[in-house]
Amino acid sequence: MERTQKMFDWAKDDADQLPQRAHTKICENDSLEQQIVAPPIEAQFDADATLPPAVARDGPDPDERVLPVAKPLPDAVAHGVFGWTTEGPIEPDAEDVLALTTEHSHELRALLIDLDVVQDAARNGCDPRTGKLPRTPEAATQMKERCRSEEQRLKQTYADALAAYAEGFGQAATDLLDAWMRQHVAGPPASTNAYDPSHPWHYLPAGDGAPPIQLSEIPSDEQAGRFLEAAMPKNPKKRLKRIRELLDQERERLAEDRQRYLDVIERGAKALSRYDREIAYTNDEIAVASTLALKYRHISLGLGRIAWLEEQIATAVRENLFGEPG
Repeated sequence: MERTQKMFDWAKDDADQLPQRAHTKICENDSLEQQIVAPPIEAQFDADATLPPAVARDGPDPDERVLPVAKPLPDAVAHGVFGWTTEGPIEPDAEDVLALTTEHSHELRALLIDLDVVQDAARNGCDPRTGKLPRTPEAATQMKERCRSEEQRLKQTYADALAAYAEGFGQAATDLLDAWMRQHVAGPPASTNAYDPSHPWHYLPAGDGAPPIQLSEIPSDEQAGRFLEAAMPKNPKKRLKRIRELLDQERERLAEDRQRYLDVIERGAKALSRYDREIAYTNDEIAVASTLALKYRHISLGLGRIAWLEEQIATAVRENLFGEPG
């Protein structure tokens, strides 16, 4: 996910805005919800606009791909969706359509990037303005509530933007643009030969078509703990107390993530909310793949954080600074 700087306009408090992507010190947990692409779609669009898998095995880099440009629907033109003149409804030519699609893609891209940052902050409890955990429980609760509220607003705005595009070009062309945008913002996976399980295309038939990884085989992210270090108090006693608190939180969170992962494996789309199935994602297949990828990443990060926190406690005991931890 590319890093850019944005400013959020929180509805609750304009004076307390969160800049995007300031959390590089702690919250390196890119949300996988945005790394989604749609399956093949039958519709009215140019033959050259078809979307390849997330990374074509021998194809160009995603940044070199051409934005999918659809043909306006005849009914949309007839009903004046693109405007009217004294001579009747406007029928946009190829240049007009390209300009409209490009402008729309810029709006969608900005929304997806903003959404990724908000989801990171809500998930990890980091303040995007500072890259640190809030100092008090009250501040943490307030920050998370704002992130969740902003997440819903961004998702709804994104859905509204897609609906507006669909009026002129149809749902199938909209699904294609949505897929292309999500893939373009997410970027390519690490390997051109296979997709990591933290990427939805690991599970989708058009990608690897691989089954979910067994829960016991999900590896620990060895780098996850280092993002906690910057937020630790300097005072040794306060540090150990904070580590114990975080360890309890991470264990509880990991248990929830594991249960969610197994539930989605067992029940598929039935385990997802109506919002996930109908608004957040274009169809059930993508919703399931994205959720599995997201939970895989959460579990890996949780395992890494727990291992780091346990090692910090063990180190304190070995150094005989505070005695045996309770």
